[in-house]
Amino acid sequence: MYDFFPECPFHKYTGLDCPGCGSQRAVHALLHGNILLALNYNSLLVISIPFLFIHLITKIISYLTQKDFIWKIWYNPITPKVIFVIVIVFWISRNIPCTPFDYLAA
Repeated sequence: MYDFFPECPFHKYTGLDCPGCGSQRAVHALLHGNILLALNYNSLLVISIPFLFIHLITKIISYLTQKDFIWKIWYNPITPKVIFVIVIVFWISRNIPCTPFDYLAA
């Protein structure tokens, strides 16, 4: 891409991909309509966008209607723990150097 974008310090010093590696390229690919390329760069980001969009829509509806329209799964106490485990598993699996996991690397 361009030289003025910051480089991931985790990747720079360890040579491994962090969960966010490839996110900038994935967003760039999404903005250009290339979903498959974005999935190749960072699949976790691309998969999480619909969930974040739904959450945004529920917040907008709640604001406009002045009613609490709550997507209850977001406010479940186990949700942050599940998201944390998903991110850690993604982080570990995208750095495993064998065939099925190679597709997760940025």
